[in-house]
Amino acid sequence: MLSYIGIAHKILPLLEEPMRTVSMELEILGRHQHPDLTIPFLKAVAEIAKASKKEACSMPIQTESYSIHVKSKMSDVEKKARVDSGKSSISCYEEDMDTSPEESEGADIYLNDADMHLDEWESILFKLNDSKRYRRTVGSIASSCLTAATPLVASVNQAACLVALDIVEDGIATLAKVEEAYRHEKETKEAIERVIKMCSFYHLQDTLDAAEEGTDENRLLPAMNKIWPFLVVCIRNKNPVAVRRCLDVMSKVIHICGGDFFSRRFHTDGTHFWKLLTTSPFQKQPVSKEERIPLQLPYRSAPTSPEDSMAEVSTLKVQAAMLNMIADLSLNKRSASALEAVLKKVSGLVVGIACSSVSGLRDAALNALTGLSSIDPDLIWLLLADVYYTFRKKHIPSPPTSDLPEISQILPPPSSPKDYLYVQYGGQSYGFDVDFSSVEIVFQKLHSDVFTSQMYI
Repeated sequence: MLSYIGIAHKILPLLEEPMRTVSMELEILGRHQHPDLTIPFLKAVAEIAKASKKEACSMPIQTESYSIHVKSKMSDVEKKARVDSGKSSISCYEEDMDTSPEESEGADIYLNDADMHLDEWESILFKLNDSKRYRRTVGSIASSCLTAATPLVASVNQAACLVALDIVEDGIATLAKVEEAYRHEKETKEAIERVIKMCSFYHLQDTLDAAEEGTDENRLLPAMNKIWPFLVVCIRNKNPVAVRRCLDVMSKVIHICGGDFFSRRFHTDGTHFWKLLTTSPFQKQPVSKEERIPLQLPYRSAPTSPEDSMAEVSTLKVQAAMLNMIADLSLNKRSASALEAVLKKVSGLVVGIACSSVSGLRDAALNALTGLSSIDPDLIWLLLADVYYTFRKKHIPSPPTSDLPEISQILPPPSSPKDYLYVQYGGQSYGFDVDFSSVEIVFQKLHSDVFTSQMYI
């Protein structure tokens, strides 16, 4: 409420210290001693994170505008310095003569002008320092919110997990805006330092240096690095509502942080994500021996078992959410690199779903394949054509030139369903049997919307 009426900047600096106490209450010992306070505390943290995000969103615009203003002032100082330098060289030959009253008066005017510039640049510097302090405060509070909420992302309590995920989404967005504002402030600082050297305002340098920070502006990726393992645990807990929300949050934070940061992580931990796509909602997958006895922590009142399968509709929604995340990541250039290390695996799984009789996932799978085609259209075409031309015996297109081999030579018919390229790349799936009508719909749709448009690029 304070954020929306415009006085949050007066309140947020007072919250840094209380946030540390709240963080302690949300640690394992605090949750064990006061379990009834966990959700209320989390909701309070969520409101603070939301207010911090609202404050942070305006920072980059404000700091960029101020940076442009300061650079303009610096440009004026440089122009005046060049003019004064030219006048000084013209009157240099008179330096041995006695100073006239008129020259003395001119010197006084110059000193007064210099004093006026000094006051102006002091004011500019103080405003920059105020901006820095508030930016650090917002960044510190967002970091405290993330520290408090991150372990609860892995909670088996659905309500706690969902609130924690909201905090993660807002906290990461806040830190990204804070770092963006920091970059503009850095440009402003460089402009002020240039003026200090030109005008010899060296005592201002001490004020500028005193306000400098260490490495506290490198917050975003370290925070995401700590959050990642808990997101993986959230996926493994298999709560359908929490998993869908987790996938949505992941799509947003990967776009914010950039895909490169997640490429190795998907390569290492991706199995837990892709496992969501290996079983049809209408067929139960055999439970592996490793999953039958989960780790049971003493402070968990109701541990869940992987044997407790999700309902068909819930599984369908989770798989659609997973496919939507793949589509969102691959269609965005900033986040697409997250999937590069696992592209063949993911493409094989998605092609298997798209070519199956599970029509409820067809649209989501088509969107995912469209996105993956923007990364590697040749791979997607090969995986689909391998299935399509195995079933289609007639009207197979001839090579455009005699130098190129027939399609049957490039993609020889598989001896069994396990020999399809998409199975070899994506691995064995359960219940996603090939349905030719689906194969034809998907292939023709992508051929007209994706492959044909990319043919001459």
